[in-house]
This record gives sequence, structure tokens and C-alpha cells, in this order.
Amino acid sequence: MATRPTLEQVRAKASESGNVIEELRRRYDLLTHSQKRIAEYIVDHSQAVAFSTVDQMAAQLGVNPSTIVRFCYRLGLNGFPDLQERMRQVVRGQLSRADEQVEAGASGAHLHGTTFGDSLAHDLRNLQRTIMGLTAEDLNRAVEQLVAARRVYVVAGFSAFALSHYLGLVLSRLRPDVYTVAADEGFSKVRLAELTSADCLVAFTFPRYAAHTQRAAQWARDHRATIIVVTDTPISAVGQIADTVLVASPTGTGLQNSMVAPMAVANAILNGVAAAKGTAGLERYSSSDGLFDKLDSFLLKLDQAD
Repeated sequence: MATRPTLEQVRAKASESGNVIEELRRRYDLLTHSQKRIAEYIVDHSQAVAFSTVDQMAAQLGVNPSTIVRFCYRLGLNGFPDLQERMRQVVRGQLSRADEQVEAGASGAHLHGTTFGDSLAHDLRNLQRTIMGLTAEDLNRAVEQLVAARRVYVVAGFSAFALSHYLGLVLSRLRPDVYTVAADEGFSKVRLAELTSADCLVAFTFPRYAAHTQRAAQWARDHRATIIVVTDTPISAVGQIADTVLVASPTGTGLQNSMVAPMAVANAILNGVAAAKGTAGLERYSSSDGLFDKLDSFLLKLDQAD
């Protein structure tokens, strides 16, 4: 009968293996309940682990940072920085493989030659181009501006409005005083009258560029508010007056723009804000979950979603 490997053997194997994710999957049954939670987070959120601090990761898990550090040592790693470096190698490998698949046409081979396959492959290329064009400096600056602002206004028009709705909805669960400004003549526009230099406006704008979005951004500029824009080029009308420009590729294979890459940028910003807010953001998010459950907003309660 085969003997069960000891924890020391697990540590030695983890130290030898560059791929921590694979090692965690192989040794999952050896871990305690709390260790399994950390392992699951590492496996499911490789990019977050690679580029966040131990305090930010601990806030997401609701544990003490020292618990994560001890877990790293028990795996045979040289602390949290060693885990981060290994996870960065994993992420780089994932991005490299994805790029190779797109270039070789291997991804979605069963849809090759169809309109669907062409569209999905094009979206993958858009996402790759967008990732390559972004910098951690710009993303971090956008997150810092969103966290520091007294109020945040989110604006977009036409198909891009879906992006502003999503970012505004989730951001409002992480911090207070977030307003989504619709292209109408009513209440949402009146909100802009309150905008000051202490506030931040986030704009999504892509060809053919909604005039409403440009006018809202110009109003923000006139009132010295901070402007973050997600757009296709820094020389777009809003890009030229923004404090932070995040470029996302919106080209599509059909008649409409594709919002896949811009949505990924919006999601990255939200994850950055969640990490920056730490425990405070987690508590606010959890509080809204409790309210949604009380109001029967969803078919599944939170404790039934897994």
C-alpha cells in the first residue's frame, strides 16, 4: 500500500517545482481547511497574487497576513516574495501561451472558418494588444485617483454605456458616492453640476465618440476634476484632456465595436480598487450582498451560490 507523503516531502517538491499551482493541486488533500482556502485563492487568482501585496491578499481572504506568510514557508518557499515571483512566472507563461494560440489559430479550432470563430479570435487579439499597451503605472494611478476622490462620476454613451453601468455598479459596492451619468436630460446630468476639483470622472469613449461623453469630460476639466478615460487612442477628444489614459482596442469584425477588451480594463480597475480598499472595501461589498439577500434580489442566496 502506498504511503501518504509527509508535509516535509510536500515542501521539498514545492521548492523544486516552479509551478506552484500544479503542486497545490496535487497536494490539496494534505492541507487543512484554512490552508485550502489560501490554496484555492492562489489557484483561482494567479494574477492578483502575482501583483498584489500580502496585506491586500490577506484582506481578500479575511485572514492575518502572517497566516499567508507561514503558508508560504510550509510549502518550502522563501516567504511571500518567493510565491509572488513564481506566480509571475505562471502569469507570463499563461499570456505567452495565449498569444501563441491566437497567432497559430489553434484557439477555437472547432469554430475555424465561421463568423463566430473569426469574431472570437479577433477579440482575443484585441485583448492581447490591450494588455501589451497597458502599464502598471497607469493602472495604479487610475486606482489611486478613484480611491482618493470625494465623488466618482462614470460616463459613456451608446454601446459603451454598458461599460459605465458595470463599472459604476461594482465601484459603488466598494466605495460610496459613485454616480453613473446617462445621456439624458434628467437627474443624472444634474449630478454633474456638483462636480468639483475633489472629484473624479471616468469616461469610456470609442469611435464614433459620443458627444455627450466629450461634453461631460470637458465640464469636468473646466471644474478641475480628475479625469480617467478608457479609449482607443490618447489623441481622442477626451484622451487629450484626461489625467490618466488607458488604451483599449475596440475593433470588431461586424458592424459594431467590440467591448471585450475595454470591459477587461474596467474589470482590472475594479480589482485594483478592491485590493487598495482592503478590508473596508470587502466589508462594504459584503454589506451590499446582505442587503440583496434581504430584498430577494437574486434567485440564489449568497450561501447557495457555490
